[in-house]
Amino acid sequence: MDISQSSVQGNIQALAALFKQLGIGDPTDPDDKDQVARSDVGDHVVLVHGDLATCERVQSLRQSRGEETTAFRRFQLVIFVIGLFHLKMACADAIWKIFIHPLKARLDETSLMKQVAEIRPKETGKIGSKPGFRRMHEVIRHVGAVSRLECWRQEISTRRPQNFATLEAWAESAPSLEDVEKIANVLVRKYVANARSARARYDVPDQRDQQSENIRMRERYFLLYEELTWALNAGDIGSVEDCFMPWVFIFKGCGKHKYATQMVHFLYDLHFVYPVQLRRAIRMNILCNPSGKKHHFRAIDWWVEHNNLYIKRIYGGQSSNHTKHHIIKGSALIEVFKKVRISLEDTFALDHRTYRHSPPKMQQTFQKLARYMQDSKTHIHIPGRKSAYSISDAWEAGMYKMFVTGWSRSDGGEDGIAAEDTAEGEVDGEHGDLDV
Repeated sequence: MDISQSSVQGNIQALAALFKQLGIGDPTDPDDKDQVARSDVGDHVVLVHGDLATCERVQSLRQSRGEETTAFRRFQLVIFVIGLFHLKMACADAIWKIFIHPLKARLDETSLMKQVAEIRPKETGKIGSKPGFRRMHEVIRHVGAVSRLECWRQEISTRRPQNFATLEAWAESAPSLEDVEKIANVLVRKYVANARSARARYDVPDQRDQQSENIRMRERYFLLYEELTWALNAGDIGSVEDCFMPWVFIFKGCGKHKYATQMVHFLYDLHFVYPVQLRRAIRMNILCNPSGKKHHFRAIDWWVEHNNLYIKRIYGGQSSNHTKHHIIKGSALIEVFKKVRISLEDTFALDHRTYRHSPPKMQQTFQKLARYMQDSKTHIHIPGRKSAYSISDAWEAGMYKMFVTGWSRSDGGEDGIAAEDTAEGEVDGEHGDLDV
C-alpha cells in the first residue's frame, strides 16, 4: 500500500485497503462503489496494534465516524491494542528523563551518567542528548546488573567480612535457598527503598545521605523495568498488566501524560467494558512467539518494526535503487530473501559474514564498573553526604497527580508524540531481541 499513515485520513485509507484485501465489509452498503462481494464481519472485531500516534489516530477516526449509519462505516469493528514494545521504549525514555536528562543529576560520582561513562566512555554525548531505545535499554540492563551484584557483595561482606570478601567466595560455599531468599529480602528493604522512606529513617537531617537516596530510587525503577522485560519475554500477560499502574504513575510524574492516559484507558476497557470473549482474545494476542522458543515472546508492534527494518533498510536497496517503488515491489518477497540468505549461511557456514554477532563479552567491563562503584561507595550509607541534585520521586508525584486531577482521554501536556515512537526505536534486525 502506497499510503501515508501519518494522518487520520491515511489510517482510514490503510484500514479500508486491508479490509478490501481481506474481502470483509458491509455487503448491504449502497455507497460501496467498488461493487465487490464482501463478507459481513457480523459481531467479529479486528485488533489493531500500534504506537501512541496510531492509537490517537484510530481513536480520532472512530470519533469522527460516530454519526455514520452502519457499524462498518463507523469502524466499530476496529479495536486498538496498545503496542507493548513501544510501551517498553517509553519506560526506557522515562528513566532517561528522570536520571540523565537533568544536567545537575550527572554531577555526583554515584550518578547514573558517571557510571555510564565507565562502561561506554565514547557514547556519553549520545546518551546525554538522544540515546535511542537500544542504547538506553543496554544502559539500564548493564548498569542495573552490576549495581545489584554490588548490593549482594556489600551485604554479604558486611555480614561475614572475614569469610566472604567476594561473591565468588560466597558462591563456592554453596549457600542454601533459604539463605539466598533471606538476604534477598534484606536487599529489597535496604537498597531499593524509595526516597521518601529513606528520608523518614532519620530524624536528624545530618544523618541523611542524599546520594544514597537517589541510588535506592534508581534501583527501584530499574527493577520495575526488569520485571516488565521479563514478563514480556516470558509471555506472562498477567504480570505485564500488573506492571502497568506503577509505570502509569511514573509517566504521569515525569510528564509523559499521553502514555499514562492511554494505558489507564486500555486497562479500563479491557477489564470493565469488553466482554469476556473479547478480553481473552486481546490478552492472548497481545504477544506472539515467532521462534517458538521459551522466553522468546515478542510484542506485535515489535514484529511490525522488525519487518519495517528488513523492508526499508536491509532489502530496501541502496543509492539510486532505494526508492519507494523498489521497496513496495520487494516487500512481498522479504521472507523469500531471508530464507535464501539463511540457507546459504547454513550451507557454507558464513556466520562471520552475516548480521549475527556473538554476544559481547562484558566481564571485564562489568568488573571495571564494579570497582568504580566500590571506590565511590555507591551502596554505602554515608551520613551527611550531599547531592548536587536530589531526584524527585516521579512515582509519588504521578500518584498525587492521578488521584487529584484524575485522567481523561483528552489528557495531554506532553511535547508532541513521544520521542520513543520515532525511528530511533527500530529493532536491530532479526536479532534485536527485547531480552538483550
